[in-house]
Amino acid sequence: MKRKCFKVLQACLAIMLLMQVSVAAAEEQKGGSLSLSDLTTTDAISTIDAPVLQPEEEVIHNLSRSPEDLALNTSNTRALTRSIQLEDQSQVSSFSIHQASFASAVPSTVTTDTYSGVITNEGESSLLYPIYVDPGHALQVQLTPPGSAQLDYDLYLYEFDMATGDLITTPIDYSIYGTYLNAYSDGTKTLTEHVGTKNTTTGAKAYLIEVYAKQGASINDPFYVTVAKSASYDAFETDESAFHAYAITVATGGSSLNSRSINSTVDNDWYALTVPADRNYDAMNFSLDQTSASKGYKVEVYGVLAGNKMKLITSTGNNNIPLGTGTYYIRVYTTGQADDTNYTLAMRPVLRADKLMNVSYNSGGGSNDYPTYQYGRKFRIQKNWLTVQGVVATSDNYPVANAKVDLLWLNENWTEQSGNRTRTGSAYSDQNGQFTITLQLPPSTGSIAEYLPGPISFTHYYDLSGILVQVSDQPTASKTDVMYHFAYSVYGG
Repeated sequence: MKRKCFKVLQACLAIMLLMQVSVAAAEEQKGGSLSLSDLTTTDAISTIDAPVLQPEEEVIHNLSRSPEDLALNTSNTRALTRSIQLEDQSQVSSFSIHQASFASAVPSTVTTDTYSGVITNEGESSLLYPIYVDPGHALQVQLTPPGSAQLDYDLYLYEFDMATGDLITTPIDYSIYGTYLNAYSDGTKTLTEHVGTKNTTTGAKAYLIEVYAKQGASINDPFYVTVAKSASYDAFETDESAFHAYAITVATGGSSLNSRSINSTVDNDWYALTVPADRNYDAMNFSLDQTSASKGYKVEVYGVLAGNKMKLITSTGNNNIPLGTGTYYIRVYTTGQADDTNYTLAMRPVLRADKLMNVSYNSGGGSNDYPTYQYGRKFRIQKNWLTVQGVVATSDNYPVANAKVDLLWLNENWTEQSGNRTRTGSAYSDQNGQFTITLQLPPSTGSIAEYLPGPISFTHYYDLSGILVQVSDQPTASKTDVMYHFAYSVYGG
């Protein structure tokens, strides 16, 4: 495939060179003349389209929720229809304790327990209550549903009226993702469901957890519910599911957030990012600081399908996530330790290489060597080397780093068999979008002789050669040019 593309580029350059010769021949028939003074100039040719802008980075300090921007559907939530009273001992929770140890993973300010249960019939629930939470503490709950595509369980959280002991049957939080099996590092499974709240009263408060079988049920496939109660947590808790995601924007130069922590092993922090149609990127880099990553912290990006199915967007490499127009959900959580230390979430657009800017040349005669031979004013290659420099940029003039740039040089006066017909080179743009490619060239064949009359006359011998410089994965970001390849001059013609 690459060889075929190379042949196409050669053909394009050959056509370009042929057109230059045809134009010059037409001008010669009109009786045009050249002189030595036409050949030398000290004026540099400017290829600057516009100044290159320097993108600014941003640190996110304030977070706010924007429910109207969410792509999730909250219309199919439910409420409990049964009456439950705290003091009614005949009511029995349908969960059993599941032995699990979190002693090495959570700080002393957190207590964590895991329970398991099954649901016999679709449309039925399993309840866990009462869950008492001390004043000022946060409650975070995780449901790990059965690993079956045929089952869809939801998670609801309710509170009791502590004055009457009655359950308030409208949920205070819910997580109603649709079942969608994603490929994670530890296996294929659907996203866990999460709910949470804070006890802002001055006394202990009781809560009820409901696992609801929205689709299917199984007495053989258990679910697991982990309950964490934390005395210490960040100021933005609780945002345990994508339904409570904080809306964020990312600056062109990247944005970072370092005001959040993962206070328990079931703590989830969620952010909503809306990608506009008029953007200068098609991917974004997401990363966590090294200390947090070493503790098992993860950052993931999800898209929403019909039925609130959360699809994990996989990286194309180097933590780069492809993004189209729409709303995406960013999840930060831990598969290992948890503590009160803030993590740093860094997000940087992978800017799209839309064009080349400030392209300039250098060779044995210097960067201002632009004589005007019969084919017009063009750069001249001398001493058989050529350097091409420039900047890879977005459509709105921001520099693009790490873009591979290819350079093709062609001189049709050499045959294919000679091995001198073409030369190629490549380079990657740096953090400022700048690239430099130098080619060592074969000698000019001197196929064109041009007599330059004057007080001292010369005949210059040279070839017409062409170059194509382009971004490897964005061929429209390119520049072609015709150059003189100087061979030698003869005094007096």
